[in-house]
Amino acid sequence: MFFSEIFIGIRHLLSKRNSSFISVTTLISILGIGLGVMALIVVVGVMTGFEKELRRKILGMQSHVVVSSHGNEGILKWRELSKKINDEEKVRSSSPFIYGQVMFSSRGRVMGAVVKGISINKSSKKDFAEFMSLSTLNKIRDLKKQNKRGIILGSELASKLVVEPGDTVKMISPIGKVTPMGLIPRANDFVVAGIFKSGFYQYDAGLSFISLQGAQDFFGLGNYVSGLHVRVSDIFLSEKISKRIKNRIGAKYEVRSWQTMNQNLFSALKTEKTTMTILLMLVVIVAAFNIAGSLVMVVMEKGKDIAILKSMGATKSFILRLFFFQGAFIGFIGTMLGIFLGLLLGWNLHLVESFLENFFGFEILPASIYHIDRLPIEMQFFEVITISLLSILVSLVATVYPAWRASSIDPIDELRFG
Repeated sequence: MFFSEIFIGIRHLLSKRNSSFISVTTLISILGIGLGVMALIVVVGVMTGFEKELRRKILGMQSHVVVSSHGNEGILKWRELSKKINDEEKVRSSSPFIYGQVMFSSRGRVMGAVVKGISINKSSKKDFAEFMSLSTLNKIRDLKKQNKRGIILGSELASKLVVEPGDTVKMISPIGKVTPMGLIPRANDFVVAGIFKSGFYQYDAGLSFISLQGAQDFFGLGNYVSGLHVRVSDIFLSEKISKRIKNRIGAKYEVRSWQTMNQNLFSALKTEKTTMTILLMLVVIVAAFNIAGSLVMVVMEKGKDIAILKSMGATKSFILRLFFFQGAFIGFIGTMLGIFLGLLLGWNLHLVESFLENFFGFEILPASIYHIDRLPIEMQFFEVITISLLSILVSLVATVYPAWRASSIDPIDELRFG
């Protein structure tokens, strides 16, 4: 019985007798569902990939948790504080840092940037290994042995200063030292030990690294540090771990997780992803109206056939299932087409991006505007399945009225007056 219903439903749908218009509307419905599903899969995949790529870049240059003093006091007994933090469960490591705003001067060019003093050890080498080679970090230590100050610059910053590894730049701090002659800005020459490229324009154009001791000497901080970078074993537990650290070390210190520091950014991304999903789901719903229209046309044309089926003993529920199968068939074929096109486009998105850039002669994601320089995509199995099920569900809902109308046909009236 089940297979006979499917057979009759598909046969009615694909029948060519006096139904060329119906076949066209059915095809349009399938294409509409397919294009809607394809667009949903690609857009949701891009938004998911964008969020993941952004998180990777941020955590590549930021710590999972930052511990600092309130105001600009700095932390003196940071070694004892670091030991306390490392005793916390799921804390991988903690290391001191110094943060300062400076100006760089080279070859008549002046640029403002942030300089970070970091402790060059095994932990920092692992943290920055994605964007900086170990040899680059070791170069700072090697230059120190030669009584030279080493610095690592972002690629965009180095480009604007027109410097390469081995060149010298002058670093100037607006916070000077008081002398009998008045306030004199701090200034020292630094040798460019290396250049890093994170792909995150804000970091590449406005961030630099020097050794922790070099930063303490330059800013005249003595043994003070700005704060501690904390790395945890699970980045998604950073918020919970930061609260436990706060309870352990007390209210004297400010403790912030990467989620808190970037809350507005990721909230905006989530809102944008939800909005785009809703808008594109409307495309699928519009396509579903085509299914309803197509099935209504089938009911109008096949009225006598339905009446004959009823006169032969077909029940109302049988007719209902018949048209539900037809709607499910259209929705299923359209959804499968959309999944195929969506996965095909998603897996080859970089080729499409390159083609469009070369053909039209412009950058899709200019690095100076966007946080990333390429279009990332990550299609997750759960999201693809969810989109597919929603598409089929919408298609089934669209068949309710045509199926009800078909099941309500009076066989006597239809055969007499139809």
